[in-house]
Amino acid sequence: MGCGSALAAAAAAVLASCLLNALVRLVWRPRAIAAALRRQGVRGPGYRLFVGSLGDIKKLRAAAAAGVALDVSSHDFIPFVQPQFRQWIPLYGHVFLYWFGSTPDICVADVDLARQVLSDRTGLFPKNLTSPLLLKLLGKGLVLANGDEWQRHKKVVHPAFNTDKLKTKDAIVAVII
Repeated sequence: MGCGSALAAAAAAVLASCLLNALVRLVWRPRAIAAALRRQGVRGPGYRLFVGSLGDIKKLRAAAAAGVALDVSSHDFIPFVQPQFRQWIPLYGHVFLYWFGSTPDICVADVDLARQVLSDRTGLFPKNLTSPLLLKLLGKGLVLANGDEWQRHKKVVHPAFNTDKLKTKDAIVAVII
C-alpha cells in the first residue's frame, strides 16, 4: 500500500467523522431533545435544519415592526422585542421549547417555575445570553448572571429589599434610582 492511498484513507476517515458529527449535532440531537421534552409535556415550534425557529422569529419581528409605533404611555415592549413569546405562549403553554439554530432554548413564562429557576444554586439552569436584544435591554445584571457572578449580584442587591427599608418612601425612591 502506498503513501497516497494511506493519505486518502485518512482523509476519508476524517471526512466521515466530520459528516457523522454534523449529522448528530444537526439532526439526531435536536430530534432526541424535542422527543424527550415532548414526553415531559414541553412542546414548541418545530425544529428546522440549520435555522431552528429563527425563520419564524424573523417573520414575527418583521410583522411587529411594520408600521407600528411604540405607545409612549405603555411599557409593554415585548410585542416589539420578542413577539414570538406573545404568539407561542397561548399555543404551547407557559413552558415551551424553541430553537436558535440547533441550540435548544426553553422559555419559562410560569411565575413559580421562573422563581425556582432563578433562585437555583446548582447551576443546572444557565441563563440564555444568545439574544443580543435582550442583553442590550437588561444588561448583564442579576437576571442574566450565572454562578458566582449571580451570587455576587444577589448579595449586593439583597439589602435594598429588606422589609424595613421597603416600608419607607425614601428607600423605594432610592431603589428605583
